[in-house]
Amino acid sequence: MTSLRIFVFLLLTPVLLRAQPTPPLERLITVTLRNEPLSQALTTISRTGQFSFSYNPVVLNQSRPVSLRVVNRPVREVLGQLFGGTVRLRSRGNHVILLRADEPEQPKDFILDGYVIDGQTTERVGSVTVFERNSLRSALSNEYGYYRLKLPADLPAVRLEVRRQAYLNQSLTIPSRRSQPQNIYLTPLPRPAAVSPLDTRPLPTDSASRPSPILAERPVVFASADSGAVPMPASFLDRSRQTIGRWALSTRQLLTDINLDRDTLYRTWQVAFLPGIGTNRGLGGRIINDYSVNILIGYSLGVRKAEFGGLFNLVREDVQGVQAAGFGNLVGGNTHGVQLAGFMNTTQGKVGPVQLAGFVNTVGGTVRGLQAAGFLNVVRKDVQGLQLAGFLNADRTSVQGAQLAGFANVAGGNTSGFQAAGFANVVGGDAGGFQAAGFTNVVRGQLRGWQVSGFLNVARDVVSGRQVGFINLARSSERAPIGFFSYVQTNGYRAIEASANEVTPLNATFRTGVRSFYNLFTAGYNPGGRFWSYGYGLGTATAERRGWSVALEGSVHQLNRTDERIENLNMLLRLSPQLSKQIATGLGITAGPTLNGYYSNDVFLNPLRNQSLPAAILTPDAPDNTRDEWSGWLGWQVGLRYSL
Repeated sequence: MTSLRIFVFLLLTPVLLRAQPTPPLERLITVTLRNEPLSQALTTISRTGQFSFSYNPVVLNQSRPVSLRVVNRPVREVLGQLFGGTVRLRSRGNHVILLRADEPEQPKDFILDGYVIDGQTTERVGSVTVFERNSLRSALSNEYGYYRLKLPADLPAVRLEVRRQAYLNQSLTIPSRRSQPQNIYLTPLPRPAAVSPLDTRPLPTDSASRPSPILAERPVVFASADSGAVPMPASFLDRSRQTIGRWALSTRQLLTDINLDRDTLYRTWQVAFLPGIGTNRGLGGRIINDYSVNILIGYSLGVRKAEFGGLFNLVREDVQGVQAAGFGNLVGGNTHGVQLAGFMNTTQGKVGPVQLAGFVNTVGGTVRGLQAAGFLNVVRKDVQGLQLAGFLNADRTSVQGAQLAGFANVAGGNTSGFQAAGFANVVGGDAGGFQAAGFTNVVRGQLRGWQVSGFLNVARDVVSGRQVGFINLARSSERAPIGFFSYVQTNGYRAIEASANEVTPLNATFRTGVRSFYNLFTAGYNPGGRFWSYGYGLGTATAERRGWSVALEGSVHQLNRTDERIENLNMLLRLSPQLSKQIATGLGITAGPTLNGYYSNDVFLNPLRNQSLPAAILTPDAPDNTRDEWSGWLGWQVGLRYSL
């Protein structure tokens, strides 16, 4: 998207600039001079271009006769023909300054300058990249199509490469190594043939032409050829330009990258201070280096062995070997090797075997190996290896290996291995292995392993392994969950029961879990003794055979007087074997003995004080004893149970 915006901007720039004052050297003039003195020629040129000259008369031979005829050419080009490179031109405001050109201007360099011109329309073309491969010198034409390129004089051969979007690539061989004007003509790329729109009129509705009444009722409209085009999402590089690129890369560098998108250069090493300030010069975004050392920020197309940056490393494509930065690494391709950053690593493609960051790692592809961050790891595809994060590991697809996070691990696909988090583990697919969390584990698919949490475990289907937590929820489970409350929807066990026993003749009980291991929640009331109870227990039951089943339950109950607050410990422990018989669909009767142990720490608040129980007392003192001692008895229980 950024490239498109820049391209549109380039197309609109000439239109926008027409409303601004044109610099004197870029103004187009038409003049005819025939053996006129140089001073008179300059007066004619300045009057035609509506600007003034400033120069030292000693520099010029004002009486020298000159002849010249130009039609609609820039002032810069006219003066170049007039002086033949013996005068240097400077523009300041509405003045053109003429200076003596000392040859050479810089003994080790020479200058090529001129205009880039559309070969078909003769319009001057801006934002064209002109570069030389060996020296890595480059220039970008301005909005008037003018470029100026300084090249070393010791080049064995001078070959200019010219690149611009919407134009054919061009190479020019320069025979001499001296400063000279050099206009460049570009050939536009052929435009695709225009596609005429299809007929969008509805089908005729007259009875003679319509094949059926249905077609007549609904007009058919054909879409145009480009109506199915779906705008592509911004690429990783585009997004990075919008963020980091806004302050790290200049407009010239971005335009150069766009123009040279099909060119790749190679260098063994490079040293850079900032993008554009270093041995790669302005072509860093199209150069692959073996070794790269960046004092502050480096920018390159790729790295093949090692890269070190004091602040930031920006790489458009792949990195191999070691990449280390004091602040961050931004890689548009794959990273094969070790990636280290004090704050962040961002890679669009694959990463492995090691990625370490002080704060965050983000990966658009896969991770193979170790990924560790002080705060956050984000992976768009799958992970095979070990993820460590101080706060969160987030993976869009599958994870094979181990995830350890201070707060949470989130995987959008399947996982196998080990997950441990201080708060939660969340898996969008199937999970195999072991999950441990301080609060919750969630698996939206099948669980083949263990879930252990401090509060809640959720799984769609528990195929193997087990859920261990305060609350366990599953659609189906082949193994018994272990916890305070367990709920299994399809093959679980749930029942409500109304029952009576020797302590509380009125009781309601709810059982949930699976038959092999379930939880029970119960409450009872004794209207004669004016006390009530609540309790919790665990049980196990056999499968029904011909309507009969056997269960064993253990529970603990708290007894309380109805007219007093719950302040005293009146604890009843009960072990009850039960025999059940189904008498109708889902309905059965239960009965069995109970073995009871009872303790009350205050005789005056004992609900069983002065109560006579219809039970066989097994201890020297009855439950209404006046001392802090345990008492026990053999009781009974009968009930009517309905399975949900």
